Amino acid sequence: MYHYLKLLTKRRRKVFFNEFTVDYDVNGIKDKHLSAFRRFYSLEEQQTLPVSYAFIAGFKPMMKALGHKHFAFSPIGLIHLTADFRQSKPIDYRRPFKVDIKVKQNRRHPLGKLIQVESKFYQDEQLCVINTNSMLKKLKTMDNKAASKNMQSFNEPTSMHINADLARSYAKISYDYNPIHISKHLAKLFGLPGTIMHGMYFAHLLLINHDVDNNRVKFEFKKPCLLPTDIGFAKVDEQYQVFSGCDDLHLNLKLFSSS
Repeated sequence: MYHYLKLLTKRRRKVFFNEFTVDYDVNGIKDKHLSAFRRFYSLEEQQTLPVSYAFIAGFKPMMKALGHKHFAFSPIGLIHLTADFRQSKPIDYRRPFKVDIKVKQNRRHPLGKLIQVESKFYQDEQLCVINTNSMLKKLKTMDNKAASKNMQSFNEPTSMHINADLARSYAKISYDYNPIHISKHLAKLFGLPGTIMHGMYFAHLLLINHDVDNNRVKFEFKKPCLLPTDIGFAKVDEQYQVFSGCDDLHLNLKLFSSS
């Protein structure tokens, strides 16, 4: 939470770079943190971590990059749109690794500014994983008619209940204490009716529960998932989806061949 409170005071700068790069050396992820992730998702020790774990491993370096003097906006309130993962070599997160981060931050979007954060993970001087995240700095409001044009219906049951306690538990293992996930009152300050679930919680869940081991996956984050609620899972062709109710799509997972 401290990192987010610190970032909350960051002001937009008049002069900034459209692109900038930073790199961070990480002295490995402690066993207790890796074990906590495995317990949370009921992942056995012999099972491989999902490729999406790179987001957690690189979360602190990414937050440092978004707090960098060259970053033009306050990271608080950024909307996560997509997360793309490409793994070329296995990485042992218990050992030291390096994260090179490139930020592109002045691309246009109908609702504001589009920000791209590309994190490259190196171990033993070899590129292992590339995690590319796109985020929106919202400057305009979408009308209800435009916001509802992508709605679809689901017939599958909503078989899993999620609530604020689960969001707080996920925050502990992911280091993501964004106030919109853990405080109803602070979430309302950012225009939300209440707390919402972390999108990456669903991302890890889909890969683990469906035994997805593709080296390339892409998550598209759709409508925020307000808590508490009941969620369901659907599969259409080579895509997995997370939804609530009968028509609220929260996440879409695209799979790519490992070629």
